[in-house]
Amino acid sequence: MPELPDLEVMKDVLVDVVVGRPIVDAAALHPGILKTVSPPLDALRGRSFRTVARRGKHLILTVDENLHVVIHLMLAGRLVLCQSDTKATKATACRWTFDEGEDLRLIENTSTHRARVHIVERPEDVASIACAGVEPLPNDFTVEAFSEMVRAKRRQLKKLLTDQTNIAGIGSAYSDEILFHAKLSPVRYGSTLDDDEIVRLHHSIQHVLRWAIDEIRAEAGGPTLIPHARSFVRVVKKTGQPCPDCGARIAEIRYAQTKTYYCPQCQSSGRTIKDRRSWLTR
Repeated sequence: MPELPDLEVMKDVLVDVVVGRPIVDAAALHPGILKTVSPPLDALRGRSFRTVARRGKHLILTVDENLHVVIHLMLAGRLVLCQSDTKATKATACRWTFDEGEDLRLIENTSTHRARVHIVERPEDVASIACAGVEPLPNDFTVEAFSEMVRAKRRQLKKLLTDQTNIAGIGSAYSDEILFHAKLSPVRYGSTLDDDEIVRLHHSIQHVLRWAIDEIRAEAGGPTLIPHARSFVRVVKKTGQPCPDCGARIAEIRYAQTKTYYCPQCQSSGRTIKDRRSWLTR
């Protein structure tokens, strides 16, 4: 699933390729892709996107102050720019056709369609935006505010970082990278952190997200809408490989469809965390 760094890069690309271009047609091709009925999709015709923003894991394409397209790509959604005469495949969920014969298409090449598109008067009309937590990169994400968040509830660190009502935009992959950088166990409870550890974790959140944005741009070699394989990551999907810091073997915890990657030596005092259902559900 695209997370904050991926979506920041996509946002910048969309600003360059869709802003200011007249929309001559818009169509929802997958049943259920469009989660709203008013304003209608037809309201976009003859208009153009003025700005593109990101809120958490959402992309917001704004026509005017009372008309916005909110896209959540979920697990398998992808955005592509192609010629309008390119045949739409079964994976094409939604399309916006611009002048000069070019489309922005939302592709979801999976049997389970989860991507979501909302046409709304205000971005906050989308429930998952209305309840979204703080953005982790702006200056108002202070150590003091983060400390209050960490100590407000008894929650394991991975769960705290990936809860979108706490911090918007961090998913499973980058939470693992953040906790590795901070040298903290994913199953440790936030309420047990001392002041220095909270400062360290706060720094790691901002450092890792900015680092990932730079790495994605460098890896792509230019503008891209395609989420990359994240070859630059240090622990994610590195099970059994040596830790880049200490040489111990990277381990994983599995729960349902989620995997958590960590270094036992760097993050849990040399102990391998038992792979039990209870660890990441408390």
